[in-house]
Amino acid sequence: MKRTRQNSSQKHRPRSKPKGRQVKDEAARAVGDLLKEAPLDRASLIEHLHTLNDAFGHLSAQHIAALAQRMGLGQIDVYETATFYSHFKVLKDGERPPPALNLRICNGPACRMAGAKTLFTEALAAFGDQVNVLSAPCQGACDTAPSAILGQHRISPASLETLDINTITASPLPPCAQPTDPGSLDAQTIITLLEQAGLRGLGGAGFAAANKWRFFDGAPHPRVLVVNADEGEPGTFKDRFLFENHMHQVLNGMLVAARALEVQDIFVYLRDEYAHILQALSAVLSDLPIDGITIHLRRGAGAYICGEETALLESLEGKRGLPRNRPPYPAQSGYLGRPTVIHNVETLYWIGQIFKHGAAWYVEQQRPRFYSISGRVRQPGVYRAPSTATVSELIEAADGLTDGHVFKAFLPGGASGGIFPARLADQVMDFGVFEKFGGFVGSGALTVLSDHDDVWDVAETLSDFFADESCGQCTPCRIGTQKLAVLIKDPPKNESLIRELASAMREASICGLGQAAANPILTLLDHGLDHGEDDT
Repeated sequence: MKRTRQNSSQKHRPRSKPKGRQVKDEAARAVGDLLKEAPLDRASLIEHLHTLNDAFGHLSAQHIAALAQRMGLGQIDVYETATFYSHFKVLKDGERPPPALNLRICNGPACRMAGAKTLFTEALAAFGDQVNVLSAPCQGACDTAPSAILGQHRISPASLETLDINTITASPLPPCAQPTDPGSLDAQTIITLLEQAGLRGLGGAGFAAANKWRFFDGAPHPRVLVVNADEGEPGTFKDRFLFENHMHQVLNGMLVAARALEVQDIFVYLRDEYAHILQALSAVLSDLPIDGITIHLRRGAGAYICGEETALLESLEGKRGLPRNRPPYPAQSGYLGRPTVIHNVETLYWIGQIFKHGAAWYVEQQRPRFYSISGRVRQPGVYRAPSTATVSELIEAADGLTDGHVFKAFLPGGASGGIFPARLADQVMDFGVFEKFGGFVGSGALTVLSDHDDVWDVAETLSDFFADESCGQCTPCRIGTQKLAVLIKDPPKNESLIRELASAMREASICGLGQAAANPILTLLDHGLDHGEDDT
């Protein structure tokens, strides 16, 4: 009998199961009910993760699978993004859901001075299994330390014993005056004003605002303006203060920049700890009549690295906040490849003020800025002062040192700006001053330490912070921050290794986190501050 050769494609094979986690109908319905008609582009992913995390108190494997299916994304893409950000509670398969609420207690320098460790222990005892009690990095509330956030709302530590977790709500901000749309503006006119004023970016890097705008010359449309309101530098809370007290002026500056740069979209990227500001901004921006410009409000999700402008762009695009290699620069290729200018909240405030009062006024005021002052001072808070103010003058502005304390050391620029002895307090808190001592003023976050504080304990806490917050993209930072956190246990013995490692990290890290992570350790070594030393 002649045998007929059967084509392999015609052979009967048992139907295999589709690859990957299968989405249950219940999960698909729950995600669909929450998202309804929400846009499903990749850039919306983090907002959708917030929606699910807020609703369920966590993200299960089924939530991730259902969201990926609805958005047409790979489950691994959604999972990688969700697990990158600390404010998303991602469960493993079969893991029992924890309590829906998180109580995050700040572990930043100012809060540790104010008793955060004791507060953490008391919170564990007070709440038991009702909430997750977590140690968290700086929450932008150093002026009211120790800071604690329950769910999305800030609470008073004094209220822990009597707190009803079911009634906690955000304290609303007072109504904001309607910002004024300046209408059509000539970019070159504003650039000249900013150049004459000498305005520099006040988020930390200090890049000249006028030069940033010049990169936009001839840029194609559509264009984007991003408001970086994700201040995560430990010790920094001036942007929160400006939104709480001067939102109208910040938004005016935003509109001046938007009109002059001829942008079509504005993105306000707000750190997730500022729920009360989110509520206020949502109300103001929804009623803001601006022809030709769309304003988008986006929540951060607990990643310090997203304060770096290219990591922020990645986050806006619904991805992990991994800094980009440059070039191209954001002004050439930023959000979704569109020309993009990114400004810090305080920078926009001063753009609006310079537009209103003129460059000469700003110079006559000695280029003022807002300083976050915390630690061992009587009146911690945000203070407006000229850029010619010294450390000592700013401490006096905060009503001097706390009673019974002797001035020992200070951080002029938050975690990454270095730690310096009190003998340098006659130095001016301006760009270019502390660089010659191995640090920088950065965002103007002055944290004051006294003889009650162990400077090396502060440095060790900051080293742990950098190790935890490194995005892990580049080897020098990923491995270097982890190694620094070990080497700092014995600084004299490991000094040569610390310096060698710090040099490699500074030269080879992609972004400022890895480049500056060793600054607290190096400045202590360079300036001879030791455990328990009163260096006045």
